[in-house]
Amino acid sequence: MSLFSSIEAIRPDAPVVEISKISTLNTISEIKVNPSSGCFTYAEPALENRFIIWRAMGTDLYLEERSFEENLKSASVCFRFKNEIILPGTLIVESDCKVLVLVATTSCVHRVGLTSPNEFDLGCSVFASVGEQFVNHPSNWYVYNASGTPHLSACMLNAEKEALFGLADEDGSILLVTLCPYGADGAPAQDVLRHGSRLRRILVGLLHGVGSAGVEGGGQLGSSSMVDLSALYSSETSDVVLCSLSYDCQLRLWSCSRKSVIHTVDMRQCLRQFSHDDQPDWQCVCKWRLKCTAIERTWVVVLYLCIKGVDRFFVFVPSITTHHQVQLVRCIDFPAFDLEVVDFCVNDFRFIALYLQKQRLVLKWKEICLQEYEHGPWVDCEDGDVYLSGGAVSASQLMGKIFHNPLLAYQSVERALRISCGDAYTRPGDFASLRSKLFDYLEDNGVAVRVGGAGKWKESATLESTLRTVWNSCVQYHNAAMRPIGLVYLRSCRMLAVVTTDRLLFQRDTAPLVLGFVPQFTYDDHRPAADCFSLIHRLIGAGEEQFFAGVEAAKTTPWQLINDELSRVVQDASANSLWQSFHRAMLLDEVVLFQALQVLAGHLDPTVSPNGGTPSKQPASSFKLSSYGASVTAAYFASTVGESALLCRAALFLMASWCYFRPESKLPSSTWTTMHSELVPKLSLLCQCYVLLKHIGSKTIGEHCRSDWLLVADLLRKLTASSRVANLKIKTRTGEGDSHHFGKFVVDLYVHVLKMFWPTGGIGGGGCLQLLDFLLENRMYADVRRLVERVNRMPSTAVVKALRIYYDAMACLRMKEPQQAYEKFLTAFIGLVDNFNSVQGRLGFDKESFFMHTAALFDKAGFGEQAIQLCLDHLRLLETEPPDLWHMLCRLYCNSGQYAEAVQAVVKIQHQPTLEDSLTNLVRRVVDRGLGSELCNCNFGQAEQTFVGILEKMARENKPTDDTYYDMLFAHLNFKMKYRTAAHCMYEKAKRLEAEPASASTLNSQSAALYLAATALNFARPQFRYLYFNQQPITLQQLRAEALLVEGFLRVDNGKLQRRPTVDYTFEQLLRKGHLELAENLCKAYQLPMEKVASVMALNTAWDRLKQLIDRHAHKPELYHAACASLLNSRRLVPAWLIDQYKETEPVGAMVLFLEHGELEAAVQCASKLLRDRAQEQQPLLPVLELDNLYVVLEKSANLNLLETLIAELQRYSDTVLSQRQ
Repeated sequence: MSLFSSIEAIRPDAPVVEISKISTLNTISEIKVNPSSGCFTYAEPALENRFIIWRAMGTDLYLEERSFEENLKSASVCFRFKNEIILPGTLIVESDCKVLVLVATTSCVHRVGLTSPNEFDLGCSVFASVGEQFVNHPSNWYVYNASGTPHLSACMLNAEKEALFGLADEDGSILLVTLCPYGADGAPAQDVLRHGSRLRRILVGLLHGVGSAGVEGGGQLGSSSMVDLSALYSSETSDVVLCSLSYDCQLRLWSCSRKSVIHTVDMRQCLRQFSHDDQPDWQCVCKWRLKCTAIERTWVVVLYLCIKGVDRFFVFVPSITTHHQVQLVRCIDFPAFDLEVVDFCVNDFRFIALYLQKQRLVLKWKEICLQEYEHGPWVDCEDGDVYLSGGAVSASQLMGKIFHNPLLAYQSVERALRISCGDAYTRPGDFASLRSKLFDYLEDNGVAVRVGGAGKWKESATLESTLRTVWNSCVQYHNAAMRPIGLVYLRSCRMLAVVTTDRLLFQRDTAPLVLGFVPQFTYDDHRPAADCFSLIHRLIGAGEEQFFAGVEAAKTTPWQLINDELSRVVQDASANSLWQSFHRAMLLDEVVLFQALQVLAGHLDPTVSPNGGTPSKQPASSFKLSSYGASVTAAYFASTVGESALLCRAALFLMASWCYFRPESKLPSSTWTTMHSELVPKLSLLCQCYVLLKHIGSKTIGEHCRSDWLLVADLLRKLTASSRVANLKIKTRTGEGDSHHFGKFVVDLYVHVLKMFWPTGGIGGGGCLQLLDFLLENRMYADVRRLVERVNRMPSTAVVKALRIYYDAMACLRMKEPQQAYEKFLTAFIGLVDNFNSVQGRLGFDKESFFMHTAALFDKAGFGEQAIQLCLDHLRLLETEPPDLWHMLCRLYCNSGQYAEAVQAVVKIQHQPTLEDSLTNLVRRVVDRGLGSELCNCNFGQAEQTFVGILEKMARENKPTDDTYYDMLFAHLNFKMKYRTAAHCMYEKAKRLEAEPASASTLNSQSAALYLAATALNFARPQFRYLYFNQQPITLQQLRAEALLVEGFLRVDNGKLQRRPTVDYTFEQLLRKGHLELAENLCKAYQLPMEKVASVMALNTAWDRLKQLIDRHAHKPELYHAACASLLNSRRLVPAWLIDQYKETEPVGAMVLFLEHGELEAAVQCASKLLRDRAQEQQPLLPVLELDNLYVVLEKSANLNLLETLIAELQRYSDTVLSQRQ
């Protein structure tokens, strides 16, 4: 057996509750009382893995509650008794749903009542509300009167639940203080118990008093002053019995009910059997110890006595006399060691003694059987890695030792830094802040030089020297904090622990796996095995690290490594004598030795039950680990795996040596067959598992946490979480009546974890799969890859290997190595394809979903190329075409910009909802990237109607001002030569824009939509150049007219846009602002009179445009009339060419117009033109009224020249007409 330290130390930040009952100051500094400790465990089965540890140190009583199952809140407190020193003998008991703390001090006795935990709130500590629960009631404390200063105490509850305090006075009497039952009203009582008359005690002291008068407790050798005091409760007599050991070598039993001594044992008679000198000196007597312990519903009294040359333990058991009195019967005794006894403990089958030697603890144990009055030999319990030491390491290694060592408590590091860096206080437990303060100090003083990122420092001799000084200080403080205070046995948990000032040190067996199932090879019936294994250790013990390194490399099997070591041992001349001794011991009794080897291999194998058979079908036991329980379990694992691997190594070496000596062996052939076919493969594989577990716990973690084994603690805690109990499937190795206490659970959990590491295990629990799950969850991808590479070299099934490759691929993917991940995923699939049903539950998907699920992982990681390839691999290897696959492939192609391939994938989808979903996603993705045109010229085959419908739906769902979807739809319909549908699409957009509030952008978009609609409709066949909108036919001319109207409105009202465009308003505004061409087109489109356009052109002297306008239109007289009239109305000169063309076209109208405006010359010219044309045409009819009006005006105007010209023209016309008639 050896010790291992829990990773979590005793909490340093316990709240302090001050208790002051003494108003006057005592000289407590002169009172010397050693620190003491003890424990309390609950009787309730639901609380059996929960306990309270107390430590009494001076005036402070530290209490801390721990649970291996629940994370307790507010689970520590410190009771500080001002002006008092706590005496040894503090007791915690449970009574009437209360946890009572009984404390005796140098002046007072105290009882603190705390509410017991209940099943409804198991996560709350009894100390959570200690301030409210502690009642300052007179019945719970009492300041006693003593003749001297008591130096010992013992506490107990009697049958009436009264609290009894026995205080050892200097004169050998006991001061008995009684407090009424908790919660009741009653005055405390004080009695003095004496073992004889005072005069007799004085005379005995004078006759035997030959020692120091100023010793601790005031005792003198030979006097009745007590060396130690303890208490027990006798259920047979319903009485509390105090047991005292005095300086006069008398062991006395005191009845608290009778208030007298009821039994005395003279220990000198016991000592006379071992020494002729039965008179011990004072120095020996001061070392004596006494302890009463409950075992199997009874009590035992254990004494440690020493005289010159004799150190011995005596065990007494109580017996009830015929007079119904308790007396002690000597049971067994056995030798002890000449060391300072700190404490000792006895449980149902084992006796453990705790010593102190050179400031370091020494733990020894032996098996005992009180019923048979037997005991076994002493066995040393190694201290493991409890103590630290310095070493020649680099600065970086020193940094890891200081700040990442699970054994170093925060206080030790903080105190060491205070020596080097001054005030280094930070929040308790904050190692990162301590590290920062250290380097700030080193940098400020020029010791450390930063070389890059945070935490990077240039190594130097000065830095290393400084860190070494800090480390040595940490070691000194840590080793001092490991000074033992006491030894406790957590009975309900089946755990033994050493209490130190810093933390609890637990005890474990060196036997691997099962704590007692494997024989220790230390008894007579296994003497050959013990000798052989001892010699093996001496022969090959120096090569442990090389062996571990060879197994970790996995280049060869452990069996081959052992044979190589055997060859070296055989050739080593210096080991010849040991080799010969081993040779003789091994062949001395081969049958017994082989039987022991079979027993060892059977119990090491996690796939069989302890009796060597297959496990029985028992229900899985659930056990939830707290953080503390997980840390203790992880520490147990850390202290065990190396020794377990070495034990496998020794067993393999034994079998290799047997093979070497086979010619001399007398074993039957069947034994050799068993050895080679079963034992060698089993132990080789087991050795690999242990070395692998050792590697996981010591080398995989970097900066994740303070300790590598904290990873294992976290793993164990997650394995036992309520959500994973069904996956844990821990089988108990005990009967149904045995509760699953923590000490037993650790063993079963160890077996389970080994099964988890067992490479040939099933999918449910072997092959390291649970560990790989955990590493992936913690993002430890490099560790996953190393573990898979390592484990896959070991024997395993093809399915489990393929699963591990799958985990390796997952790690590669998360490490951004897509090509390696892709190749490993393919390899894993090939290995799993024929057995996918067996792994479907672990992976969470079936074979058909493998490639799609994996492709989704690649896509999420941003590796679209490999994701596409996996989808194609699905088509190639599985030869199925599920709609979801094409949907994913379409999306992947789209993400990579391969839109043509995306369309090819989407058209393969036969399932209509999936098709719609895929097309919708495709359209949205290309639109989001501004690449909508990529889809316009694609053929969608049978999905054409769905694609167009989706575009129409998206266009209508978006605002009409969003051009994207309408433009895509228009372009695609034109590509498909569906011109009328394309025109309808754009006309719909235009009409939606028309309903929007007027703005420049809206009108521009509307204009463009109308022109596009007209353009598309123009490409249709002539007989189909129309469309229906809202059940109304719309012709091409109407489309163009609407487009022209919007365009004209934008020209004339671009800045205001307070109204929707109308034809009349737009036309007037176009004329006003000189947009004559648009006005002309608008007139044509809406068949408006063109004379207004001609009038404006004339006024603007746009003669060329006027000429073109007149030439393009048939109604020229009206245009000439309008142009001339506008000029004349504006009193502007009419150009001669305009007059000439007007009179050539319509002389009568021109004559009347000019006459009305007083242009007589022009009117005469028009009349002359009229008369000549009529004469030439021989037209007898003339506009007589107009000519008469002209004649009258000319007469009145006295313009004789123009009158003569008109008369001449009339005469000429008359002559011409008359001559032609004749």
